[in-house]
Amino acid sequence: MQFYSIVDFIYAPILLFLIVLLARVRKYRLLETRPEYKYFTKGLYVKIFGGVFFVIIYTLYYGGGDTVNYFHDSVCMMRLLFKDASGFYDVMTSGMDFSKLHYFNDQTGYPIYAKDDQPTFFVVRVATPFTILGGGSILATTIMFATASYAGLWKLYRLFVMEFPDLNKQMAIAILFIPSVFFWGSGIMKDTITLSCIGFYSYSFYMMFIKKRKVLSNFISIFISVYLILSIKPYIIFALLPGSFIWLVNNYLSKINNKVIKTLIGPFMLVIALSGGYLMLASMKNVLGLYSVDKVLERAVITNQDLKADYYGWNSFDIGDFDPTIQSMLAKAPAAINVSLFRPYLWEANNPVMFLSGLEGFFLMLMTLRILIRVRFIGAVTTLNNNHLLVFAIIFSLFFAFSVGISTSNFGSLVRYRIPALPFFIESMFIID
Repeated sequence: MQFYSIVDFIYAPILLFLIVLLARVRKYRLLETRPEYKYFTKGLYVKIFGGVFFVIIYTLYYGGGDTVNYFHDSVCMMRLLFKDASGFYDVMTSGMDFSKLHYFNDQTGYPIYAKDDQPTFFVVRVATPFTILGGGSILATTIMFATASYAGLWKLYRLFVMEFPDLNKQMAIAILFIPSVFFWGSGIMKDTITLSCIGFYSYSFYMMFIKKRKVLSNFISIFISVYLILSIKPYIIFALLPGSFIWLVNNYLSKINNKVIKTLIGPFMLVIALSGGYLMLASMKNVLGLYSVDKVLERAVITNQDLKADYYGWNSFDIGDFDPTIQSMLAKAPAAINVSLFRPYLWEANNPVMFLSGLEGFFLMLMTLRILIRVRFIGAVTTLNNNHLLVFAIIFSLFFAFSVGISTSNFGSLVRYRIPALPFFIESMFIID
C-alpha cells in the first residue's frame, strides 16, 4: 500500500507552519492575563509530534493498522463526495452498511470498515472532513486531527489550573506531556476523539454546574461530547457519570454551613444522585447497546476471555477468571486497577513500544508509592475532603482503570484503552502531594 504522496511532503509542512504561527499568536495575545498559556504551544507541539510519530510507526514499522484503515476509508469518502454528493451525505449522516456499498466503485475505492460496527465507521465519518481539508494527505490529516483534539486536552488543563493555579507546571505534565497519552491519543483513532471529548465534558460540566457560566454554550459542549462518546466508546459514560454526580452533590453540600444538616442530608443526596445516574444509564439501553446496564457485565467477561485467547499469544496477560456479577468483579478490582495503571512491568515488555509503556508505568508506580507513603492515608483523605474536583478525578481515573483492567487481557490493547485514566490519576497524585 502506498502511504505517502507528494502532497504529504509539500502541503503538510505548510499546514504545520500555519498552525504553529496561529498558535503562537494566540499564546502571546493571552499570556499576559492567563499565565498558563506559557504551555499552550509546547503542549500543541507535543500533540502534533505524537500524531505524526504515531502514523509513521504504523505506516513504516507495522505496515498498516487501524489509523491507516480509518484514513483509507476517509479517502474513499472524500472521493465519493466528488462522485456522488447525495451518497456522501447519506453515509455521513446515517452511517455505513451493506446497502450503501453501491455508492462506491473502483474509482472511489471500497471502505475497509464497511462490514464493521457503527462505532468503528463513526471514526471515519469524523475523520472525513479533516481528510478533505488535508487534500488526501495522511500527514496533513493527522496534523489537523491532532490539533483539533488538542482543544479538549487544553480545556482539561485549564479546568485544573483554575482550581490549582500554583500547580500549573504539574498539571501540564499530567495532562499535556505524558508520553503514552500524546502518542496513543493523537492519531486518527477512537482514543483521540474520546480523550478530547472527556476534556470538553469535564470543563463544560464544571463551568455549567459549578461556576454557572455560559450555561447554553457549555450545555451544547456537554451534549456533543456525550454524543461522540456514546457513538464511539459508550462504556466511558459508566466512568464519567458516578464522579459527575458525586461532584455535583459535594458542591451543593459545601454551601450548607450547618454541619448537622449537612451530615444528615449528605448520604441521602448521594444515594439519590447515584440512583439517578443508574436510572439514566438504564433508560439509555437502546443507545448503549452491548454496553447497556443489563449487558455490560457479561460483555466485560466475554471481552476479557477473547483478548487472552491463544491467538494473542505472548502479548496477553491474566488477572484470573471472574463471573459476570458485581461481587466477582469487585474482588478483581485491585488487580484490574494495578494492571491498567502500572503494567506491563519492565520484564513483561517484549518490543520497544511495550518497553516504553513499561518504563512509564514503573515511574508512575514509584511516584504513587512515594506520595502515598509521604502523605499517608489521613493526608490523602483530608485533601479529598477539601476539593470536589479532586474527588471527581480520583473516581473517574480509578473507575475507568478498573473498567479497562477487568475487560482487557492484551497489553497491546491495554496501553491504548487506559490513556483517559492517566491524566486524571497523575494530576490527582500531584494535588495530594
